[in-house]
Amino acid sequence: MKRVTKKLLAVVAAMAVLCMTLTGCGGSKLDPADQTIGALFELAAKDNTTPMKNLLGFESDDAVRSAFFEEGYDMGWADQLKDALVSAGVEMSDADIQDLTDSLTAMMNKVTYTAEITSEEKDKTVVTLKVNGYSMSEMNDVMMDAANAMSESLTEEDQLAIMEGDTELLSSYMQQYLKDFLAGLGTLETSAEPSEITVNCEKLAVEVNGKPTVAWLPSDMTKFANDVQNAIFK
Repeated sequence: MKRVTKKLLAVVAAMAVLCMTLTGCGGSKLDPADQTIGALFELAAKDNTTPMKNLLGFESDDAVRSAFFEEGYDMGWADQLKDALVSAGVEMSDADIQDLTDSLTAMMNKVTYTAEITSEEKDKTVVTLKVNGYSMSEMNDVMMDAANAMSESLTEEDQLAIMEGDTELLSSYMQQYLKDFLAGLGTLETSAEPSEITVNCEKLAVEVNGKPTVAWLPSDMTKFANDVQNAIFK
């Protein structure tokens, strides 16, 4: 009888531990959903890993990105920008890439938001994000201004050289175009009227330093990413 009781208690104890580890039940306290969604917004919109590191205890920036981004997107903006430029055949120095990254960071840091829990149940929570982002129309104007400036500076001689395959010359024009484009973006201001995002959250496990940790996260991460992008550039 004692053996049966001890075995039963061991099973119950094991189930309780599993419950706390994987589902957040049994008295385990999760960080409020508005905090995790806010931290996720900071990560997705601003490449700011600090809130998520502080919230869930990640040991490094790379660990945060790897946990939430697919392979190929789990790197900082500087590396992403460098890869994109290389793929497009544009060569830039690390210093120039860092300048572009700094311009992008400054632009995104202007984006403001609020996160509020608007519905809360045991296994489901709804967070409403209100985002003050940029006008896509104004961004298109900046892009056209940069393109027109490049066209006006392009001499017939340089155009002929580029058509004949002078990639170094093409790269120099593209570098200036990117600088003009980001400089123009830096002059934009965010909208005073926020876009509203409804984020349905559930208790999901995410790997933190090699161990599963439960947190309130979007039920549909792809939808969340798309909604954030559309709210920032509307």
